[in-house]
Amino acid sequence: MSEKNSEQPGALSQENLSLEQLQAVVQQNPDSANAQYNLGIELAKYKRWDESLAAFRRALKNKPGLLEARINISGVLLQQGDYDGCIEECLRALQFDPNIPEGCINIGLAYMQKGMLEPAIDSFQKALVLNPDSFTAHINLANVYLARDDVAKSIEHNTRAVELEPRAGMAHNNLAVALHCNGDSEGARKHAQEALNLLYPVHLDFLKALGLS
Repeated sequence: MSEKNSEQPGALSQENLSLEQLQAVVQQNPDSANAQYNLGIELAKYKRWDESLAAFRRALKNKPGLLEARINISGVLLQQGDYDGCIEECLRALQFDPNIPEGCINIGLAYMQKGMLEPAIDSFQKALVLNPDSFTAHINLANVYLARDDVAKSIEHNTRAVELEPRAGMAHNNLAVALHCNGDSEGARKHAQEALNLLYPVHLDFLKALGLS
């Protein structure tokens, strides 16, 4: 989800408002696209997906050019399992601005859930063209490559994910899995242990296979 934003430069910041305060702002300013958008962001934090989706749709109705709202709509639809709806919303946003990496990422995630690995790879690669340092694109591209038994490329993208976010336990875990598949037991143990140090729930059977449990 994108960050909350204020109505215009110099406007009262809404970044630290509670959910109840944001609801009050929307009640006072129902035609404010940004107020609706900020409410949608906050509702999504609580996984109140239907309410979040409604807020984003109101924001988009009030301000059709607010592409962040459309991208967040796609994110909520992804959470709800409406993968085709997610793809459709992203494609609409990309028609207005083809340089939105989050749109490409959400499309890739939707294709992954649909089991369509080649289109997922294409989408994540497009995201990396737009933002080569996208942790989300790298880690998901690594997962797709591993699913296709392309271990070398999975290691490549997992390694980059770890470089980008060295405190991400999931990235260390995923790299450990890819290295283990490649026969690098020492590297796998190193990154599995780091994942544990970062409190990531590494699968017990995997730890046993590595001799760490």
